[in-house]
Amino acid sequence: MIPCLACGKPMPKLRLEKYGYKVCLDCSQVGQYRAITIVNGEKDDIWNDIQFVSEEEFTEYNKNRENNGGKSEAPKQGDDPSSNVPDKE
Repeated sequence: MIPCLACGKPMPKLRLEKYGYKVCLDCSQVGQYRAITIVNGEKDDIWNDIQFVSEEEFTEYNKNRENNGGKSEAPKQGDDPSSNVPDKE
């Protein structure tokens, strides 16, 4: 165990060495992430992608879906799936 740089409480050494986190979970400012499933392709050539987004981006995505009658436009082949997620303002 090593001390957290923010509060001094013990935290796993692996958290710093392997993942690069300098503070413990209690001091972390990073929130939970959500996943958006995206279906791509047509007919026999269909695959799924998962886009991980922040809670705020997920809420905005769902608002846009509700405003479009429960539908969201899937990205076209080769497009960046994050383009379906609205930008933060």
